[in-house]
Amino acid sequence: MIIQSDWHIHSENSYDATLTLEEIARKAKEFGFKRVGITDHANFNDDKFLWDLKSSANSVRTFQKKYPEMILGVELTPIEKPEFDYIKKHGTRQGYVPPVINEPYALELAQTKDQLIGYGVRYAIGAAHWRVDVPFAKGLPVDIDAMIKEWYRQQLWLACDERVTILGHPWYNGKAVWYDDFSIIPRSMNMDIAYALKENKKYVECNEGVLCSQKASEKFRRQYAEFIRELFEMGIPVTYGSDSHKEYACRHIEMEKILADVGFKKGDFSEIKEKDFWG
Repeated sequence: MIIQSDWHIHSENSYDATLTLEEIARKAKEFGFKRVGITDHANFNDDKFLWDLKSSANSVRTFQKKYPEMILGVELTPIEKPEFDYIKKHGTRQGYVPPVINEPYALELAQTKDQLIGYGVRYAIGAAHWRVDVPFAKGLPVDIDAMIKEWYRQQLWLACDERVTILGHPWYNGKAVWYDDFSIIPRSMNMDIAYALKENKKYVECNEGVLCSQKASEKFRRQYAEFIRELFEMGIPVTYGSDSHKEYACRHIEMEKILADVGFKKGDFSEIKEKDFWG
């Protein structure tokens, strides 16, 4: 079995998930996973997301008494610095209007490393989810070149940030704009990200939701698996993340086959080392 542990799972404490810790633990034992990491979302620094993070931490802490193989993590996503500053001042995102500027917004994450450790978080997945470069980007028409440039910027930034343990679902895109042919992503960008990961001693995630996406072509799946394999061969440790929200690791067997086809075998996927946990 190539996949040994799952380091990216969302529980019912995430705004977009319904899985209970009981269900996650039961399925993980059934699949033979050694460890599972609960990484509920902390997208913004507002009261709603911080309450979700606190609830996640309390739930995992209680559940660990009967299932110590469960580890508390968090998923962080880059947000625009002006919005972070507005929330810090007002405690809410309501009323925020993005300023018009002539360059991409600076990036920020919802919490500092010390704040996360204070909640009991042991590690963090950092992952790009949307454009954070221009005002009202979510409402703009799809611009593939601009999106590639922006995902590259965010992922390179995450690969260098001290709060990030694992670069989550590299090149995930909710609109699947490059899920037909991964080769439209310039190799130079992938190598820049790879060198940053290696230099900063980060892990990279092979994400079930990306590799086995129903929106992805078979060509993309093969290319993406080969990309992850190349990172592994460069010495970057690779972790598995189911990124489960409502059904647990439902395509991990399919994922195993794709991984085996590009040369992965038992022992290639990494556990997070004890020295890389916080606290």
